Amino acid sequence: MRFGPVDIQACEGLILAHSQKLGSRRIAKGSVVTAELVKAFQQQGVARLVCAAPEAGDLSEDEVAERLAAALMTKGVSCSEAATGRVNFKVGATGIIRYDRTLITALNSVDEALTFSLVQHNQLLSAGQMAATLKVIPYFVPEQICQQFEQVLEGCPAFTFHPLQSWRVCLIQTMDDVLGDRVYAATEIVTERRLAQLGCSLADRRRCAHDSTSVSAEITQALSAGADLILLCGCSAVVDRRDVLPVAVEQAGGQINQLGLAVDPGNMLLAAHIGRIPVIGMPGCARSPKLNGFDWVLHLLLAGLPLTREELAEMASGGLLMEIASRPLPRDLATKLPPASPHMGVILLAAGQSRRMGEVNKLTAEIAGKPVVRHVAEAVLAAGLTDIVVVLGHDSKAVQNCLDGLPVRFVMNADYRSGQASSVGAGVAALNSSATDVMVVLGDMPLLQPSFLKALQHHHLANSQHEKMIGLPVHIKDGKRQLGHPVVWGRQFFSELQRLKGDQGGRQIWAEHPAMISYMTVDDPTAFLDTDTADTLHQAEALLLSKNED
Repeated sequence: MRFGPVDIQACEGLILAHSQKLGSRRIAKGSVVTAELVKAFQQQGVARLVCAAPEAGDLSEDEVAERLAAALMTKGVSCSEAATGRVNFKVGATGIIRYDRTLITALNSVDEALTFSLVQHNQLLSAGQMAATLKVIPYFVPEQICQQFEQVLEGCPAFTFHPLQSWRVCLIQTMDDVLGDRVYAATEIVTERRLAQLGCSLADRRRCAHDSTSVSAEITQALSAGADLILLCGCSAVVDRRDVLPVAVEQAGGQINQLGLAVDPGNMLLAAHIGRIPVIGMPGCARSPKLNGFDWVLHLLLAGLPLTREELAEMASGGLLMEIASRPLPRDLATKLPPASPHMGVILLAAGQSRRMGEVNKLTAEIAGKPVVRHVAEAVLAAGLTDIVVVLGHDSKAVQNCLDGLPVRFVMNADYRSGQASSVGAGVAALNSSATDVMVVLGDMPLLQPSFLKALQHHHLANSQHEKMIGLPVHIKDGKRQLGHPVVWGRQFFSELQRLKGDQGGRQIWAEHPAMISYMTVDDPTAFLDTDTADTLHQAEALLLSKNED
């Protein structure tokens, strides 16, 4: 290709290399300089233009793009018409793009005139999304360079598209006394939505005890029901091939492919199969809708690709997906300010609709001479926690009147009907910027004592890593744990609390960060009593009156 400034009278038929102003308009680069343009430029006093022209054996940028696009085409993908030396490739359905990085490097090493770029290997795309783009850099390219590019491609597809299959999926969850029903229900919802986005259905959902015999029986039933994929979600992580879930798979006649995945979050994934049916032990992070290693594995399975050791090992490149509370990224360490003095704020949740109480608002109901919510607020203040945000919603005026005269701040949650999560988010958003931690207190727990709240505060702040920790009170009896409220959150979790949806509450986050939970043992679980029903309301009043007599 010839390139450079050309006298204006010799520019006709050449390609304008750069955009050029002509009176009130601008002639775009790449335009063919016509006789009319030559005359118009001359009238404007333009003496020379920077132009490009082909030499013998050269092809224009669009000719090159069209020719190489034909060589690059693969099943399930369409390409645009060549324009300004560019062709875009788009997928026709939901699926993943795969390629050999070595081949892509070789194609882009043929000559600087040719560039071919793609999305990430194994990237999930939906119909109509772009998978790759071919761009010819100069206006003209020698044909021999095109031939070299085609020779590198010969017999080797540059990339392939793998549409996802529509599968019937069974989810089996194991239960214990720690995780509540809301966690299991939330996991079903998240899993169902995750599968629906991929064109699959959660056709079967099961719950059983956390022992290998029970899980094995459920697996066998799921196979009989025609499941294409079985997902196992244990109430505790799988830490060894001899643990409950792997043993259950083997008892059901299956084989373990791999325990552990080089993707974080998602390290604790179990890959197995029973005959042709894949079985996946979900990591705890898969209870969350956020991207994790489970998603990548799921995409491969639905695309009909085998989960070989090599395939799973390849995920390590780019497998560090996000920062987690227990291990901040280097950039966070580099920009971190000196530690602030601990300051614990309080979010008092008082927006609920008291559905189980019928027409009675449990928060405003009087017991032992005071409204329930006032008992709670006064206990918090008596514990020395003075930075209190009260989240209002249902019956807001009445609730606010119950707290008249108390030094608290109010914030209205207009979206309170969507569930507790929106109230938590509203409370976090209203915290003082100095808050390093927050205690989330339920407004229907009138038996909370200042001494208990002080102990919970001290237990949490005594940890030097308190800003990254979750403080949970727990009562242990006969080896069984009963988790209670309030819960204390370090500010590392503030953003996650604001992203919660529905009525799932913070339990979803506990499951994702078990290593960051600090338990405080409580001898008397009476303080955990919330007044959800008329019976518990009367029970709470009786206990309060008896304590007052003491």
